[in-house]
Amino acid sequence: MSKTQDAEHLRKLSELLEHMDLDNSASREKIHHRLIHKMETGSIAAQNLKKDGVFMKKSKWRTGIVVACSVVTLGGAFSATSYAQEMFKSIVAQFQVGNMKITQYDEEVPASPVDSTTSETAGNDSGVIELPTPPDLTVQEARAVLDINFPAPASLLDYKFVSCTIQGDSMIGVNYAKGEETVNFLISKGGDNGISTAGAVTTEIINGTKVYHANGIVIWEQKGFTVELYSQKDFDSAVLGTIIDSFTVGPPLKQEEIDKAKKKVESSDTSSVAAPAPAH
Repeated sequence: MSKTQDAEHLRKLSELLEHMDLDNSASREKIHHRLIHKMETGSIAAQNLKKDGVFMKKSKWRTGIVVACSVVTLGGAFSATSYAQEMFKSIVAQFQVGNMKITQYDEEVPASPVDSTTSETAGNDSGVIELPTPPDLTVQEARAVLDINFPAPASLLDYKFVSCTIQGDSMIGVNYAKGEETVNFLISKGGDNGISTAGAVTTEIINGTKVYHANGIVIWEQKGFTVELYSQKDFDSAVLGTIIDSFTVGPPLKQEEIDKAKKKVESSDTSSVAAPAPAH
């Protein structure tokens, strides 16, 4: 089939999909999950141009065309209209920064619906009341607990260090404050992280490091780690350069400090476990 015929075929499929509806929710969910699987595994992919780590769309597909292509790939069943069209928004570009993928859309992606059952029962008197609160750690203690000598700021301007918090097996929050102002870093390695935005994604080179700005977050890769900077204040390039240059790794970890830090975390977990609510 020629490219002209392909385009005409997709146009007709799009029109059919836009005027059909499907009441079977189970079928809709099945189609949705199969589409997601095929897109994640690369079975369905738009033509992209890669340049400097940025994947740019050659052209913006109409949502109807995207759905038509997806349904044909699934086996030719005409089975979704307005529902399917709302599942996807056109991707304008994707950026990879370490383990972080930034996806830029042409319009806002709707937020996931809130589970009313979960929100209503989260604070009730049944079961466990709350999760243990992670202990506050120094940077070196966090390195020792994870046995990862991750880079972190040696100091941060006139902000004071507050604490480190461990999130999972390879993500650390490093927190600073100055009065009511806070600056927080998420430092991670490995895994797959991502953010989505309908706003602008800009880049700049600061002291030899490529820095990305998206959703008010400043992101860069340093010493094999991905660094996300969250701040209530916008820092200019000169200040960002100072912050980036301040990142260093610590001295080699000793087994004694590793054992001591892990004991601190274990002790905190034991003392912070919430007790079951009393029986009524």
